[in-house]
Amino acid sequence: MIKSFLFLCLIILLTDAVNIQNDQKFLEPEKKKVIHIQLNERETKVQDKQNFYKLIAIHQDKLEESSFVQTQKSGPQYMRMHNYKNIQYTADLGIGQSGNTFKVVLDTGSANLWIDSTRCQEEGCMRHKQYNHEDSQSFLPLNQELNVEFGSGDLKGVVNADTVYFGEVTLPRQNLAEITSENGAIFRDLDFDGILGLAYPKMAPKNFNPVFDNLMDQRVLEKNQFAFYFAKDANDIAHSEFTLGGYNPSHVDGDIHYHDVIDKYYWMIKADNILVDNKDIGLCHGSCRLIVDTGTSIMSGPFDDLGTLLRTLNVKSHCHEINTLPTITFKIDDVDYTLEPEEYVKPTNFDAAQLTEINEGDDLQALIEVNNWDCIAAFMPLDIQQPQGPAWILGDVFLRKYYSIYDRDTDQVGFAKAKK
Repeated sequence: MIKSFLFLCLIILLTDAVNIQNDQKFLEPEKKKVIHIQLNERETKVQDKQNFYKLIAIHQDKLEESSFVQTQKSGPQYMRMHNYKNIQYTADLGIGQSGNTFKVVLDTGSANLWIDSTRCQEEGCMRHKQYNHEDSQSFLPLNQELNVEFGSGDLKGVVNADTVYFGEVTLPRQNLAEITSENGAIFRDLDFDGILGLAYPKMAPKNFNPVFDNLMDQRVLEKNQFAFYFAKDANDIAHSEFTLGGYNPSHVDGDIHYHDVIDKYYWMIKADNILVDNKDIGLCHGSCRLIVDTGTSIMSGPFDDLGTLLRTLNVKSHCHEINTLPTITFKIDDVDYTLEPEEYVKPTNFDAAQLTEINEGDDLQALIEVNNWDCIAAFMPLDIQQPQGPAWILGDVFLRKYYSIYDRDTDQVGFAKAKK
């Protein structure tokens, strides 16, 4: 499709050039405009300084390179995110038309674009804004069924395509899954209309192209990066921010440390250890995997290891003296990322009950006994299966304290202490 378009442009260019008189002077190219070329010039200098006709005849593959086809690059875009009680952060995504916006969770722990659809008649779906493909002139039917399980529920849908408006970028023919059925309190109760997955394409089934990979294919970003700032105050609905195509230095306090992605499925990095009050209590077994997941409200760990952590913390006995609890430190490439007790402990009268509903399950109830506690450690047990697991999840509890940068050019995750 791209080659056909480029050759069509070339034919139009040469057809127009036939009408140029021999005594005309060479027309100076306007910036980012079509370059007009005289036919009576034996050789025309283009960007790679090759003969124009030889370039076409011998190096046709160069017609697809960005050095020949000039694509306007976009600098970093700063997009405000909605903060729902420090449980979920969403951004606006246009579908079909730029003004037809939906609140979507920007989720580094999944790879597909899911959107609430009029095809779903369940109560949970109907409580949110629903996408109606019949209203879109750019809708393309693909009719591929897709079922996905999340840590807090599962979705069923039909994958089709439509034009998506993400920040200032327009993405035609973007794969999206129209939700036809959903299961889980998180989808029913929270304030979002869909999920935009930002994990690696390896996670996306059936070779569906994730949104960020489509952006990379379009070559519209100066840097194939994105970054998150999450406001710490649950009542702060105005200052959380997603940066597309770079990061925002104004949210960085001190140095940024980058860590290599070890499995290009999740944004997964390796920890040297997890320490409690700087002591090794056997949580990492030499090293352990960490998944950086903006779509998870709290934190998670393998069931047995998390049991060891929670028994050591003994949060139940310290609800009225939270500051006496130990710190938790994730040591990554010899860099310490420490959570203070007030950062990982939540009172049940604030949001812990909602967190339990989101992550409902008998194992969680049995382990933390939330209904009888005044406070809760914001962790849940989750056994991620091999080959990606076992692994811990660094969710929003961690990411509120540490500004996070995701770099697809270098396949690294960067952390810095966040500042407002």
